[in-house]
Amino acid sequence: MFWGVLAREGMRRDEGVSLDWCHIDLDRGLVRLDTNKTDDPRTWVLSQDVLAALRLWHAIRGKVEPNEPVFPGEHGGRLNAEHAAEVLRAHLRLAGVTREELFVSNKHRQALRAHNLQATFVTLALASDKSETWISDRTGHKSSEMIRRYYRKARTFAELGLHALAPMDQSIPEFVAPT
Repeated sequence: MFWGVLAREGMRRDEGVSLDWCHIDLDRGLVRLDTNKTDDPRTWVLSQDVLAALRLWHAIRGKVEPNEPVFPGEHGGRLNAEHAAEVLRAHLRLAGVTREELFVSNKHRQALRAHNLQATFVTLALASDKSETWISDRTGHKSSEMIRRYYRKARTFAELGLHALAPMDQSIPEFVAPT
Protein backbone atom coordinates (compact mmCIF):
# COMPACT_ATOMS: atom_id res chain seq x y z
CA MET A 1 0.00 0.00 0.00
CA PHE A 2 2.67 2.48 1.07
CA TRP A 3 4.77 2.16 -2.07
CA GLY A 4 1.69 2.19 -4.30
CA VAL A 5 0.38 5.44 -2.84
CA LEU A 6 3.76 7.15 -3.11
CA ALA A 7 4.14 6.16 -6.76
CA ARG A 8 0.58 7.07 -7.73
CA GLU A 9 0.08 10.28 -5.73
CA GLY A 10 3.55 11.84 -5.81
CA MET A 11 4.02 12.14 -2.05
CA ARG A 12 7.47 12.20 -0.55
CA ARG A 13 8.49 9.23 1.60
CA ASP A 14 8.27 11.19 4.87
CA GLU A 15 4.83 12.53 3.93
CA GLY A 16 3.57 8.99 3.47
CA VAL A 17 5.11 7.90 6.76
CA SER A 18 3.41 10.76 8.64
CA LEU A 19 0.03 10.32 6.91
CA ASP A 20 -2.76 9.67 9.41
CA TRP A 21 -6.35 8.67 8.68
CA CYS A 22 -7.52 12.18 9.66
CA HIS A 23 -5.58 13.49 6.63
CA ILE A 24 -7.70 11.46 4.21
CA ASP A 25 -11.33 12.20 3.44
CA LEU A 26 -12.56 8.85 2.13
CA ASP A 27 -16.01 10.30 1.34
CA ARG A 28 -14.82 13.22 -0.79
CA GLY A 29 -11.62 11.60 -2.03
CA LEU A 30 -9.20 14.19 -0.69
CA VAL A 31 -5.81 14.00 0.97
CA ARG A 32 -4.48 16.84 3.10
CA LEU A 33 -0.82 17.31 3.96
CA ASP A 34 -0.44 20.04 6.56
CA THR A 35 3.13 19.20 7.54
CA ASN A 36 5.66 18.63 4.80
CA LYS A 37 9.19 19.40 3.62
CA THR A 38 8.27 22.78 2.11
CA ASP A 39 6.05 23.94 5.01
CA ASP A 40 3.34 24.61 2.44
CA PRO A 41 0.12 22.75 3.31
CA ARG A 42 -1.55 21.19 0.31
CA THR A 43 -4.73 19.29 -0.49
CA TRP A 44 -5.67 17.45 -3.66
CA VAL A 45 -8.16 14.96 -5.06
CA LEU A 46 -6.87 11.40 -4.92
CA SER A 47 -6.90 9.33 -8.09
CA GLN A 48 -9.92 7.02 -8.18
CA ASP A 49 -7.87 3.81 -8.02
CA VAL A 50 -5.89 5.02 -5.00
CA LEU A 51 -9.07 6.18 -3.28
CA ALA A 52 -10.67 2.78 -3.89
CA ALA A 53 -7.56 1.01 -2.54
CA LEU A 54 -7.50 3.25 0.55
CA ARG A 55 -11.17 2.52 1.21
CA LEU A 56 -10.45 -1.21 1.01
CA TRP A 57 -7.36 -0.81 3.21
CA HIS A 58 -9.41 1.13 5.77
CA ALA A 59 -12.03 -1.64 5.82
CA ILE A 60 -9.38 -4.34 6.21
CA ARG A 61 -7.74 -2.45 9.06
CA GLY A 62 -11.06 -2.33 10.93
CA LYS A 63 -11.66 0.36 13.51
CA VAL A 64 -8.88 2.92 13.29
CA GLU A 65 -8.49 6.15 15.18
CA PRO A 66 -8.16 9.42 13.22
CA ASN A 67 -4.59 9.94 14.47
CA GLU A 68 -3.43 6.41 13.59
CA PRO A 69 -0.98 6.11 10.71
CA VAL A 70 -2.46 5.01 7.41
CA PHE A 71 0.63 2.85 6.92
CA PRO A 72 1.61 1.35 10.28
CA GLY A 73 4.96 -0.25 10.93
CA GLU A 74 5.42 -3.98 11.16
CA HIS A 75 4.94 -3.92 14.94
CA GLY A 76 2.43 -1.04 15.08
CA GLY A 77 3.21 2.64 15.34
CA ARG A 78 4.75 4.46 12.41
CA LEU A 79 6.84 3.06 9.62
CA ASN A 80 10.54 3.69 10.00
CA ALA A 81 11.65 5.74 7.00
CA GLU A 82 15.34 5.37 7.83
CA HIS A 83 15.93 2.29 5.67
CA ALA A 84 13.16 2.84 3.14
CA ALA A 85 15.37 2.20 0.11
CA GLU A 86 16.50 -1.20 1.37
CA VAL A 87 12.95 -2.15 2.38
CA LEU A 88 11.57 -1.07 -1.01
CA ARG A 89 14.11 -3.20 -2.85
CA ALA A 90 13.47 -6.16 -0.53
CA HIS A 91 9.72 -5.86 -1.16
CA LEU A 92 10.30 -5.77 -4.91
CA ARG A 93 12.37 -8.94 -4.72
CA LEU A 94 9.63 -10.60 -2.63
CA ALA A 95 7.15 -9.60 -5.35
CA GLY A 96 9.31 -11.38 -7.91
CA VAL A 97 10.87 -8.34 -9.60
CA THR A 98 14.13 -9.38 -11.25
CA ARG A 99 15.25 -6.25 -13.14
CA GLU A 100 18.81 -6.20 -11.84
CA GLU A 101 19.44 -2.49 -12.55
CA LEU A 102 16.88 -1.65 -9.84
CA PHE A 103 19.05 -3.31 -7.22
CA VAL A 104 22.59 -2.34 -8.24
CA SER A 105 24.54 0.81 -7.40
CA ASN A 106 27.71 1.63 -9.30
CA LYS A 107 29.47 4.66 -10.76
CA HIS A 108 26.79 4.94 -13.48
CA ARG A 109 23.59 4.45 -11.52
CA GLN A 110 22.01 4.26 -8.08
CA ALA A 111 19.86 1.40 -6.91
CA LEU A 112 16.16 2.19 -6.66
CA ARG A 113 15.23 4.49 -3.77
CA ALA A 114 11.89 5.64 -2.37
CA HIS A 115 12.46 9.03 -4.02
CA ASN A 116 12.32 7.28 -7.39
CA LEU A 117 8.62 6.63 -6.78
CA GLN A 118 7.94 10.38 -6.80
CA ALA A 119 10.10 10.66 -9.92
CA THR A 120 7.99 7.94 -11.54
CA PHE A 121 4.84 9.87 -10.64
CA VAL A 122 6.16 13.10 -12.19
CA THR A 123 7.42 11.35 -15.31
CA LEU A 124 4.13 9.53 -15.92
CA ALA A 125 2.12 12.70 -15.22
CA LEU A 126 4.15 14.67 -17.77
CA ALA A 127 3.85 11.82 -20.29
CA SER A 128 0.07 12.07 -19.79
CA ASP A 129 0.10 15.84 -20.44
CA LYS A 130 -0.68 16.84 -16.86
CA SER A 131 0.24 20.45 -16.12
CA GLU A 132 3.17 21.44 -13.94
CA THR A 133 0.65 23.04 -11.55
CA TRP A 134 -1.31 19.79 -11.26
CA ILE A 135 1.93 17.95 -10.54
CA SER A 136 3.24 20.45 -7.98
CA ASP A 137 -0.13 20.43 -6.18
CA ARG A 138 0.66 16.81 -5.36
CA THR A 139 4.45 16.71 -5.11
CA GLY A 140 5.04 20.02 -3.39
CA HIS A 141 7.68 21.06 -5.91
CA LYS A 142 8.11 24.82 -5.61
CA SER A 143 9.60 25.52 -9.02
CA SER A 144 9.10 24.51 -12.61
CA GLU A 145 12.84 23.88 -12.73
CA MET A 146 12.44 20.84 -10.49
CA ILE A 147 9.67 19.42 -12.68
CA ARG A 148 11.49 20.19 -15.95
CA ARG A 149 14.20 17.70 -14.95
CA TYR A 150 11.73 14.93 -15.84
CA TYR A 151 10.68 16.06 -19.33
CA ARG A 152 13.25 14.00 -21.26
CA LYS A 153 12.19 10.76 -19.59
CA ALA A 154 8.54 11.77 -19.96
CA ARG A 155 8.96 12.13 -23.73
CA THR A 156 10.41 8.62 -23.86
CA PHE A 157 7.54 7.30 -21.74
CA ALA A 158 5.00 9.01 -24.02
CA GLU A 159 6.64 7.54 -27.15
CA LEU A 160 6.42 4.11 -25.53
CA GLY A 161 2.76 4.67 -24.63
CA LEU A 162 3.50 4.55 -20.90
CA HIS A 163 1.04 6.91 -19.23
CA ALA A 164 0.04 5.31 -15.93
CA LEU A 165 0.75 2.52 -13.50
CA ALA A 166 -1.76 -0.29 -13.22
CA PRO A 167 -4.80 0.73 -11.14
CA MET A 168 -3.85 0.32 -7.49
CA ASP A 169 -7.14 -1.21 -6.37
CA GLN A 170 -6.70 -3.90 -9.05
CA SER A 171 -2.99 -4.48 -8.41
CA ILE A 172 -3.07 -5.72 -4.83
CA PRO A 173 -4.07 -9.40 -4.77
CA GLU A 174 -5.86 -9.10 -1.42
CA PHE A 175 -8.15 -6.44 -2.92
CA VAL A 176 -9.11 -8.31 -6.07
CA ALA A 177 -12.16 -10.57 -5.85
CA PRO A 178 -11.46 -14.13 -7.01
CA THR A 179 -12.87 -14.94 -10.44
